[in-house]
Amino acid sequence: MTDPVRVSIYIDPSCPWTWITAGWLREVAPQRGLMLRWRSLSLVQRDGTELPPSVPEHIRALASAARIQSQRLLRVFEALRAQSREDDIGGLYQRWGERLFGGPARAGPPGPPAPGLVAELVAAAGLPDEFAAAADDESWDAALSASLDAASKACGPHPLSPSIVLEESLTGLCGPVFSPAPVGEAALRAWDAVRVLLTEPGFFELRRARTGPPAVAVG
Repeated sequence: MTDPVRVSIYIDPSCPWTWITAGWLREVAPQRGLMLRWRSLSLVQRDGTELPPSVPEHIRALASAARIQSQRLLRVFEALRAQSREDDIGGLYQRWGERLFGGPARAGPPGPPAPGLVAELVAAAGLPDEFAAAADDESWDAALSASLDAASKACGPHPLSPSIVLEESLTGLCGPVFSPAPVGEAALRAWDAVRVLLTEPGFFELRRARTGPPAVAVG
């Protein structure tokens, strides 16, 4: 039996592109022996609360509220990480994404996440109340800054959500970004290609034009 491939995925939960990539990685993980670790990449710390002009007007209210609540959720992630509860981070992110972007946990069209959403998801996951309280504890922001710095060291200045880092070598890339993500054999081929690029020391950039919005139910 080979050792698992430890992969850190730096995320801001408010990003719909990241949610698509997360689904791809969750599909690939058991078939390529990946051990996924969801790391914080706070867009609030990177950019502030202002949204970029490229965000479409019809989802700006949703995106703005999601960014604020995402910052609170990332504090919960760091509180869980401090107690070595990595699996709970993944489960909590799954609940968040299904509620915000689509899935069995969401009924009806999406709307801006309410201030009580993080506490609701923490309770639904069966986690102690102390973790819900962490959402408003700014002392966890230092851990968010450290995580953003780690992403910058591995992936370059102004890292994106998502960014992927191989923990064995601490080499990383911003992305990949899909819409929609590949599935089945195509998902595995995409991972194999990304893994090759992650381990190639001379590679630093690859990009093409976006053809549409993220293929999730955000508008």
